[in-house]
Amino acid sequence: MTSQESSRSSGTASFEGSASRECAASRRDSSRRVLIGFVTGCAICLAIIVPAEIDRWNELTGEPGTAWLFDMNVDTTPYAVLCLLLPVMWLIRQPLMARPPRLWGRLRKWLGESPRNSPGGSRLTVVIAGLFIACVAATSVLRVSMTEFAVPGYRSGTAALAEMPPAYHDEYSYLFQAETFATGRLSFPSHPTAARMFDQMHVLNEGNFASRYFPGTGLWIAPFLILGEPYLAHWLATTIICVFVFLIGRELLCNGVGLLAGLLAALSPGLILFGNLLLAHQPTLVGLGLFIYSFLRMQRLLDEACNPDSSGAIRGAALAAAVSGVGLSFAMLCRPMTAAGVGLPFGVWLAWWLVRNARHDRRTAAGVVAGFAIPLAVGFVGAGICNASVTGSAFRTPYQLYTELFTPRHMFGFNNVERAQPLITDRTLENYDRWAENLDASLAVQNVKNRLMASWQWTLGLVAVVLLGTVFLVGAWRNLDGRWWLILAAILSLHAAHVPYWYDGIFHWHYVFESGVLWCLIVAAAVQLLVTYFSNTDRPWMTAWVGLLLVASVVTNNVAIPPFQNVSRLTVGINQLAFSRIRYFRFQLQLRQQIQQLPALVLVRHDPADRHIDYVSNHPSLTSPLLVGRLPADPRTTEEETARLAAEAFPDRSLFVFDAATSQLTQIR
Repeated sequence: MTSQESSRSSGTASFEGSASRECAASRRDSSRRVLIGFVTGCAICLAIIVPAEIDRWNELTGEPGTAWLFDMNVDTTPYAVLCLLLPVMWLIRQPLMARPPRLWGRLRKWLGESPRNSPGGSRLTVVIAGLFIACVAATSVLRVSMTEFAVPGYRSGTAALAEMPPAYHDEYSYLFQAETFATGRLSFPSHPTAARMFDQMHVLNEGNFASRYFPGTGLWIAPFLILGEPYLAHWLATTIICVFVFLIGRELLCNGVGLLAGLLAALSPGLILFGNLLLAHQPTLVGLGLFIYSFLRMQRLLDEACNPDSSGAIRGAALAAAVSGVGLSFAMLCRPMTAAGVGLPFGVWLAWWLVRNARHDRRTAAGVVAGFAIPLAVGFVGAGICNASVTGSAFRTPYQLYTELFTPRHMFGFNNVERAQPLITDRTLENYDRWAENLDASLAVQNVKNRLMASWQWTLGLVAVVLLGTVFLVGAWRNLDGRWWLILAAILSLHAAHVPYWYDGIFHWHYVFESGVLWCLIVAAAVQLLVTYFSNTDRPWMTAWVGLLLVASVVTNNVAIPPFQNVSRLTVGINQLAFSRIRYFRFQLQLRQQIQQLPALVLVRHDPADRHIDYVSNHPSLTSPLLVGRLPADPRTTEEETARLAAEAFPDRSLFVFDAATSQLTQIR
């Protein structure tokens, strides 16, 4: 060997050794980040658990040592037990099982597969992914469709949520919208002489009789309403959402992360409850799930488009952009503010990519821009047509008009109550409108806190999300695909978008409801980081501890275990819904049982002390055998004038008055 060759060989060896040392140092740094995140998360959780458990201990009667185990605090007590187990399980180095089953190695391989490490997708890979999807979908269908609660006098005493009337004013408005679309119309004309009698919460009645809400939700419910099963629309939506959570987790990391995130979403009490509410969140999440998954797939294909012979990847990226645009467009037709909040970080990334690549890769950039622009343009045009049919202007939404007319204090923005004073008229729903609080900085901060806490509690559990979320924040850097930060940014952006609103939401979080499934993804990624770290450091029992953490969260959310835990979080939510649903059910049952002379019109004298129960709800055509109106029809008229108007407008209907305060039904003609 010549001296030159020897020098070259020595230099190569030196370079390889240096690269190896840098790689090892990088791995150590990555592992250190995961450990720091875990320790920090545990410290934060102890700061939550210890004060809560001390307060509970001080309130106990009898023998505290025994009583402490009963009637647990679902947010802290199970995790206090896990904290006591943690040091023991940290020190055990023996393997969990002496000889793992033969299938275990193959299962680990299947769980570790992802679109990046198996881009072609062999037949077996597709079958395995399909089996995981089926597992997630089956779990979601079973859980969301089997949610029941006891109702005295209703059949055998147990009713599924979907068998009961809706709970919220908003649900009746969405049903009204679906009924309108099911007839092939965008709106109905108001009644020519007695329009005020049929004013309905969250429904415009100013010449055009139409829901105030954006059209996407009504379009989603309408086909199922025609079949007679409107709740099936949201059961299906919930299942589709969980499948998209799996696909997003698989796209970002692997099958295992997608499967865990999908199952956590399917067992999330918040998603289960809202899967039985006819609100806009489920359809919105279907659109956002399609948007996020297709966007992430587009990003991967754009990376592949940099390689030689990448024409297939370029076409695939343009198609993925178009599908992503369809998802975002549909989400905007359901909840525009939510769609904008979630979509903002992805839009910023796309703008940055176009700035960097549009000049030297015009073909790809044009395909991506067109893919997003066309569906969004179609969505905006569709929304404009719906606006014009109700308000007379393509640029004025029914939502905006309803707020101005009936609930000006509920407007978006700070100092809402004060700014609403010039807009208050005799058409303002004074009792309901005064529910609004004036939004200032302190209320905004409290709302953000409430929404964050509630979103964690109703998604998985306060302690679990705080601990694993901290692991993600600290440990994801250099350990995970950079696209994961878009998921976290979407959560933060959605919360920021709703800061300027006075109400924190149904269950204190429904305005940021769509962040729940994104938290499931964050948690699943953090679990993957911890499992990898504990495997590399020979602490297999800590992997079991993480599993116990998730099991404790899922069980306390979904199952009551007397006497230790007398009520689950899901049961708490069901009980909250049951109050108004039972009231509406009993009202409808009373009318069916006591009114024999059809067609009929029932005029409801509402209880001023109850602003959240309003019984006026009708088919938009106002041709049903049994109609429900309000008494008086207008604050400017008397009950006697309303009764005369009803008799003149509906001479062929028997007339009744229902007193909501006493539940008495009286026939007046």
